[in-house]
Amino acid sequence: MKELQDFAYLEMAYALAEKARGWASPNPLVGAVCIRDGRVISWGYHENPGKPHAEVVALERAGSLARESTLYVTLEPCVHWGRTPPCAEAVIRARPRRVVISSLDPNPVVFKKGIKRLRQAGLHLSVGLLKDRNIRLNEAYVKYITRGMPFITLKAAVSLDGRTAAKTLDSRWISSPQTREYVHLLRGEHDAIMVGVNTILRDDPLLTVRHPQWKGKKIARVILDSRLRLPTKARILSTLGQGEIYVFTSRRAPQEKEKVLAEKGLTVVRLPGGRGEISLPDLLAWLGRKEISSVLVEGGSLLLTALIEKKLADKLLLAISPRMIGGIKAPSFLEGEGINKLQDALELGRISCFRIGRDILVEGYF
Repeated sequence: MKELQDFAYLEMAYALAEKARGWASPNPLVGAVCIRDGRVISWGYHENPGKPHAEVVALERAGSLARESTLYVTLEPCVHWGRTPPCAEAVIRARPRRVVISSLDPNPVVFKKGIKRLRQAGLHLSVGLLKDRNIRLNEAYVKYITRGMPFITLKAAVSLDGRTAAKTLDSRWISSPQTREYVHLLRGEHDAIMVGVNTILRDDPLLTVRHPQWKGKKIARVILDSRLRLPTKARILSTLGQGEIYVFTSRRAPQEKEKVLAEKGLTVVRLPGGRGEISLPDLLAWLGRKEISSVLVEGGSLLLTALIEKKLADKLLLAISPRMIGGIKAPSFLEGEGINKLQDALELGRISCFRIGRDILVEGYF
């Protein structure tokens, strides 16, 4: 009976944690619920960096009722000073009768230390229920905090025969209006959007978040442009108020163009790479140092292929439209040299499928 109750209250805490999706980065999504005498007396979730953590919000709401209560929290309380004080000490001061913690925090400065501190203080703990739920919820945080690099999601829209555009490179629109609306919803869950400069040259996109759910949401834009071909009149240059624009280029790019783009407010970053290319691992490490924990890559095929071939992508979201394009010269989202034997084909794991409008969306992990 107790485990069923724990399961139910942790599910409630996870639902609270979801409310901060798209806002809490680079911090984890965390929810907490405080129970006393069989009823919910308070709740909380971590809204964004600098705001109190979930368990602190819940305990402060509970006030004196927190004493002898049961506190449910989705992630191990922290023990260090960051933007906020250590949560473990706040829990100890509140003196709940029991603390149910779903998952350990993979952050090396917290991992198992929060549990140890609470046990040293004499609190009764239960740890590990629904821990797999937290792995999915905080997949971007886990990679960012353990490897210092953002979680990379590739997004592509293809026809039923795997084409991303006609042979003329016309690609508007393969996916349905409902799918495009979903993509704007998805953008808001990320810290940055990444594209190659060919996408800018071909489509002249704004790369902003325009879904009504994300009012006020700013998102960084990352453009790979080894020769600095980005037009100075591209529409994206008018959107600096909606997020930073980082242009990554090679050492061979013209200094004059870099100066022009910098004067317009863009951040130009030169990264080393062979044959005038951009080092993708160095790029991702640079983004990690900027506390960008999740990136949605929207094209084009050269960038998508490079990230897959270099094993730098974490997840794929493929929108399949029920139309046929054909043509040997029509591009596909995955190009490159390809494999020699079918047994060497890359196979995605943890596959899920769902339908939006006329399209089928396939999500899988590399």
